[in-house]
Amino acid sequence: MSSNNSRPVIEGMRQEYNTNSLCQRAAVKLSVDYIRQAIDVLEIENLPIIIIGDYGSSHGSNSVYAIQFIIEALKETKKIDENKQQIFVVHNDLPTNDWASLFEVLANNRSYHGVASGRSFYEQCLPSNSLAFGYTSISLHWLSTKPCNISDQCLVHSSRNESEINEFRQKAALDYAHFLEYRSRELVPGGVLVLVILANSEKDNRDHADLLYRCAQELLSPQELLDYTLPIYCRSYSECVDRDLFEKFGLELVKADAINVKSDLGEKLRNGEITLDYLAQVQTAAVRAACEYPLKQALISNKQRSTEEIVKILDQYWDLHEKGMKEQSYDFNTDMMVIDLVLKKKINK
Repeated sequence: MSSNNSRPVIEGMRQEYNTNSLCQRAAVKLSVDYIRQAIDVLEIENLPIIIIGDYGSSHGSNSVYAIQFIIEALKETKKIDENKQQIFVVHNDLPTNDWASLFEVLANNRSYHGVASGRSFYEQCLPSNSLAFGYTSISLHWLSTKPCNISDQCLVHSSRNESEINEFRQKAALDYAHFLEYRSRELVPGGVLVLVILANSEKDNRDHADLLYRCAQELLSPQELLDYTLPIYCRSYSECVDRDLFEKFGLELVKADAINVKSDLGEKLRNGEITLDYLAQVQTAAVRAACEYPLKQALISNKQRSTEEIVKILDQYWDLHEKGMKEQSYDFNTDMMVIDLVLKKKINK
């Protein structure tokens, strides 16, 4: 995403994201019970158009899966007469998202009417009092901007610099407040939000961050290494479930849980169903699809490398990552911790 701010901000995912986001799909599948609970409390009887907003759609595969379930559950639970109430979907992501991939997914799936919104979800994306159902999954850990460079790591959760950790913590709190504020403005009274937020699983985050940083140390100059800071902050349960913040923006907490999203890759490896090489390859492809931009930006911004050199370094970096995954695969947890939230906009009576 481009910005008036001089600090790098998050960028759309690589083209391979649809085929390398199986863990994200698992998190979406586990959110279906929360979608049902949200629909149970949703009040939309008088809306001629039911607008569903998907925030952080990326390339569309997981997004369409979630939206289809929401629509089916809405029709089943609310007995919607489509002659009287139309369902309309807005897919939101950054202007730099690979929209062609998302449009291709939508073109192959004509089960609903959908459009795209190319704005940061940390600002208002829809008109006030228009949104009936808002959904986001595994997106809110990406910050709107990088608050500072991390001097001893590339991921804040592995840093030991308290001052820099504090900057990230404060930025994450501000971004979260903005997200809730703008969604509250967009929601109709009685509308709902379902949030699936990547949580801070401390040991797993540190292990992977250490690998990412070691790979960078082998290839990057000191300044490039400093600039290679991922604009990511995985929140704790208490940071996500902030009742004072909900109250401030007129939101009621319906449900909140911390959930372990289990990946079957580790189990398949132990059972001999997949090889260690395959596991390392799949995990590396997934991380590369989601996280390559900050590394590429660090190389470009320092203006020390030709385009050819940058391409070569990127490939070398992920080769090192895959090698490191093979060496440490039994120390890595392939599961993922998430916080699932259901929020409802209060109705003023």
